[in-house]
Amino acid sequence: MSEQHHFLMTPGPLALSDEVKAQMQYDIGSRDESFRRITSRVRGLLLDLLDGNGTHSVVPIQGGGSYGMEAALASFVTATDRPLVCINGIYGERILKILHLRGIEAVGLTMPSDQPLSTPEIAAYLDRNRHITHLCFVHSETTTGVINPLGAIVELARKRGIKTIIDAMSSFGATEISAKQVKFDVLVTSSNKCIEGPPGVSFVVASLEALESESRQTNSFVLDVRDQWRNFERTGEWRSTPPTHIIQACSKALEVLAAEGVVGRGERYSSVRDEIIRATTPYAPPLLSANVRSPVCVALTAEGVIDTQSDFDALYQHLANYNLYIYSKLHLPTSSFRIGCIGSIRPAWIRLLAAAFRDFFDVPRIPSKALYGAEFQFVKEVL
Repeated sequence: MSEQHHFLMTPGPLALSDEVKAQMQYDIGSRDESFRRITSRVRGLLLDLLDGNGTHSVVPIQGGGSYGMEAALASFVTATDRPLVCINGIYGERILKILHLRGIEAVGLTMPSDQPLSTPEIAAYLDRNRHITHLCFVHSETTTGVINPLGAIVELARKRGIKTIIDAMSSFGATEISAKQVKFDVLVTSSNKCIEGPPGVSFVVASLEALESESRQTNSFVLDVRDQWRNFERTGEWRSTPPTHIIQACSKALEVLAAEGVVGRGERYSSVRDEIIRATTPYAPPLLSANVRSPVCVALTAEGVIDTQSDFDALYQHLANYNLYIYSKLHLPTSSFRIGCIGSIRPAWIRLLAAAFRDFFDVPRIPSKALYGAEFQFVKEVL
């Protein structure tokens, strides 16, 4: 059986462009001057895209987004701090879990996962609980694809002298974020979402004030953001073995992002999202109202047909028969499932998705092999 690329329609990892994948063909020494230049370029391009020059610095961390998030929490939240985690999805829940595992007395403020975080509710909580030191939340919560009000939340925290730590995995690169306009303390993103790079590296973007501040030694070597930053500033090198091939690919991905522009990329994703909705709405309408959907993924519901993980597994396998791969878990609280709108998604894939949905929902759980063969051959010819 010959190997073939999956048609990835997931919220990351995603379908990479040929020019990004090509960069991973080259071997390079991790301590060589040429790799130090690539690392410096990656840090600089990302900082430029965030408008953070002079106020912030970028610290790459080996590992995916959760590694970067835990590194930020380990480095900038101490045992005596009292963080508030605002939660409207599983990634907010993960932040709270990480803090609790590290012995931090963090509290969670949970809101509906199909609605944006409520700034007035957060403000009221902070007014009642003056001991809160940090506010942590997810900008674009891919549990349902809801976008949260970044600027408003950061501003209400700043007015109270509260530090902010933001999960921007699924927003950076597709949603404009300016460190000059939104004065966040720490923001974390990763290579394998809207940057359109391969998975394996995350980026902690921290204010120079936070990086230069005195603090007790982080109780982890690999998660110590400040020590990693100091080493980059002093030598240009990573403290331990870096993911060289991934960083080379990220350099190209960030170069392409800078050329396309964050606004342009967000518009491209939004167009893909809207095409996916048009293709699937007759069978599975979107969960969220249009004004709160992020451009990164769309959550769909099919009440009465897909209500359990077992129901969804049947759809997932059906789509896999078409070589289409969406996110593999049903979100049980909302009975919704997610399709990614990011990466090198081709129009033919969406046409194939429409055919696969029609085949599944018109004749539930009985895939038409004849239709599958004809549609898949069509896509192979197009590609």
